Amino acid sequence: MGFRQLILTALAIAFPAGVVFVVLAAMELLGWGTAIVSATLSWIGITAMLRIYFGDLRRVARYATDLRDRFKGTPPQHITFAAASELSSLYTQIAGAFRDRIALLEAQTSTDAEILDHLPNPVVMVNRHRVVTGFNQAAKGLFHNLETGRDLTRFIRDPILLDSFDDVANEREIMKHAEFVLASDAHRHYDVLTARLPAATGDRNFVLSFSDLTELRKLEQMRADFATDAGHELRTPLSVLLGFIETLEGPAKDDPDALNQFLPVMRDQAQRMQHLIEDLLSLARIELNEHTPPSSDCDVGKVISKVAESLAMKAQTKGMNIRVTQELENTEMIGEEKELTQVFVNLVENAIKYGHSNTDVEVTISLVKNPPGALARFRHDRIMAVAIRDHSDGIAREHLPRLTERFYRVDTARSRAVGGTGLGLAIVKHLVQRHRGTMQIESEQGVGSVFTVYLPAKTGDNVRKLHSA
Repeated sequence: MGFRQLILTALAIAFPAGVVFVVLAAMELLGWGTAIVSATLSWIGITAMLRIYFGDLRRVARYATDLRDRFKGTPPQHITFAAASELSSLYTQIAGAFRDRIALLEAQTSTDAEILDHLPNPVVMVNRHRVVTGFNQAAKGLFHNLETGRDLTRFIRDPILLDSFDDVANEREIMKHAEFVLASDAHRHYDVLTARLPAATGDRNFVLSFSDLTELRKLEQMRADFATDAGHELRTPLSVLLGFIETLEGPAKDDPDALNQFLPVMRDQAQRMQHLIEDLLSLARIELNEHTPPSSDCDVGKVISKVAESLAMKAQTKGMNIRVTQELENTEMIGEEKELTQVFVNLVENAIKYGHSNTDVEVTISLVKNPPGALARFRHDRIMAVAIRDHSDGIAREHLPRLTERFYRVDTARSRAVGGTGLGLAIVKHLVQRHRGTMQIESEQGVGSVFTVYLPAKTGDNVRKLHSA
């Protein structure tokens, strides 16, 4: 308040007292000099009090301005009037409550953002105008150019997904699922849930949550392909058998030469079907138990020795030898001996089948200090590597990633000629995975191939000394 306003306010308040003094002087109850002095002193006193009072109010007002701008300020000191002091105290309490509330909201916002960023599924928040208002790190990884304030259609143009969003935005649905395919080097499939958020979330009205269905779709396709391939593999020998049976029942019914010619072929085809069915049943059992780790004790070195002895005769028919090199003493691990025997029988048999005559199949058991990426979690444990090397025509690089797929063959005619069912390496892969291991395949055309099985070995004092050495 300005000085002029202060004077006018004081006069307005002192005026009634001045009138009283004038009336008393007129009634000769008070001298005119005394009346004038009394009125003047009254006005001066009221002016002083008002000046102090308005000074208190100005200090409280400045304090309120500081609180308004920054929610920080120093309460005014030496306030004379209790009303102004109470007002200042009230402002302090209000500011403290606001600071606590802001801190709580900031902490909650930070926690919500941290939780959102740690969600494995991509999450995008948008308002009803399809403008992106937020997202988590997983969504940023999915849509690399994702930005807030941009239209959703800048990143997603799938009409089915956008129609699903419109249905929820226009309250035709509370929430809705839609499948979204992200076109990239490898198509990825997502189930996208669009849902409305509570009104308290401000302009973040809707959330789109992406659940990855890629592996599920791959499995569905693999099952479909498996059924088709299995049917095809069984249909071929069945057709041969039926054809020969019809011939023997018809034109060659009494022909002993035809009987002698057809029976070995029929036996081979029946055995092929038997092996295929056995492998199919074996693979089904393995997949059923794949997620249950083994609990028995097993010595890999002894398993390899038995496999080498059992296949020595088959190798000798091609002038081949199976040479086993064991570079560590302790080869014990937790595993099923029968299953590991099946693993190494399949791998050594393949080396014999596809290796050149008069060459060696080399089996090496060693300790690995730096296991491959799939076994990174075992980096501080003992990892055994069992490498089976053959000297064959080798395998082209483009075929290597698919060798463990069911019924996949690099050379179908040659594989069938040597008696392969196309399931051997698939069985090996699943058995190795059950034992918490992995397999790597390396090959060079014209030189040969190396199939290396990595398995976590048992630990012990003597083994740790070996490992450190």
